[in-house]
Amino acid sequence: MQVLLVLAGLAATVAGFVWFARADIRVYAYRNAPACSAAEQRPGASCVRHETGRVTAKNVHPGAGPGAANPSAGHTVTVARAAAPERGYEVPAAFYDRVRVGTEVDLTVYRGRVAALTHQGHRTDNQDVSYLVSFGVPLLVGLGSAVTTHGLAWSRPGPRAARFGTVAVITLVLAFISSLCFVSLPMPSAVLVTVPVLLWLITTAACTALARNF
Repeated sequence: MQVLLVLAGLAATVAGFVWFARADIRVYAYRNAPACSAAEQRPGASCVRHETGRVTAKNVHPGAGPGAANPSAGHTVTVARAAAPERGYEVPAAFYDRVRVGTEVDLTVYRGRVAALTHQGHRTDNQDVSYLVSFGVPLLVGLGSAVTTHGLAWSRPGPRAARFGTVAVITLVLAFISSLCFVSLPMPSAVLVTVPVLLWLITTAACTALARNF
């Protein structure tokens, strides 16, 4: 039973990290993609093409700006395109301050998705990470970590249900915080995966020590 729990937990954790890595590669795949040729100027092509868009609106969400917990969050510019309906994009505060309504921006389009916005040499990546990834990845990693820890501490006498519940809450909270920090950061994929894995090892070791002393 103990071995099965550890294996099941590790399987869920690995699945979560693989999902995380694939999402990151999808978001930033355009950086290594070739420019579209004349024959490839079609939606969904695995190449990069550029369009010109025009800023039609700007909006700062509540809680953003100087003095906020995350001053760069919540700044949105709405951009109109000739080939698609206008859409809002969340951008850093510095990019937001540089554009005005009516400003033209360069849109980098990859496989039909606007991957980046550029204005006067300043680029901002469009992360466009789905809520399914944002919540599914930490759920898999968090529960996988909790099950792994539970399996490692299985032979320890004591209230197993309470011990598992405590560890599950801790790992889920830490996984969600890590997801918010690491999902779609503009970093090399190797670094972006290695750092969370190291944090997972530290967290699992700490939670296992906690469970053994519960």
